Formats: sequence, C-alpha cells, structure tokens
Amino acid sequence: MLRIMIMLAGLLLLFAGAMPATATGTAQAPRVHVIVVDKMAFGPMPAGVRAGDIIEWVNHDIFEHSATARDGSFDVDLKPGASVRTTAKPGTVAFFCKFHPTMQATLVVK
Repeated sequence: MLRIMIMLAGLLLLFAGAMPATATGTAQAPRVHVIVVDKMAFGPMPAGVRAGDIIEWVNHDIFEHSATARDGSFDVDLKPGASVRTTAKPGTVAFFCKFHPTMQATLVVK
C-alpha cells in the first residue's frame, strides 16, 4: 500500500511539472496612484504609471477643480474635498483645470 501511495505521489509531481503555467501568475494587479489638487495646483505626477492602473484624483483645495484632458480622454470634476478614480490609458496626456486654465500638468502612462 505504501508503494502505491509513493508511486501516485510521484506521478502527481510528474504531471504537475508538465502542466503549462497560467497567466494569473504573471498578471499584475492595478496600482493606485494619487494626484492631489491643493493651493490652486496639481501635485507631483506619479512615476511608473502603467495602462490599467487607477488614478485617484483628490481635491484638498477650497475651490472646485477639474482634471480635463486636452485630447478628451477624461474630464473629472472635483468639488472641494472630493475624490474620483479613473483608469489610466497608455500615452502622454496633457490636462488642465477647466475652472482655472492656468493649472496644467502632463501625465505619462506606459
């Protein structure tokens, strides 16, 4: 009986090693990157943003702001104290606040 169990265990190990790897082992979960708006300015842009990551826009200012992409890919309105999440798409996107057009920044997504 012990020999049979050892042989079965060996066969299981043999077949387990022959099984193809699954994509779940290589997929990265999306990361959350925070962009803070405060004192009439966008905070520093996060580095290492990848397509599919989450951008969390947070307004710490007393004024309403927006993050409006020049290419139309996003337009987020942010009331004072509000936060909104968007999904990052690949590319370099210039954006501004439609309420305060001098507020400008660029987000790079790989």
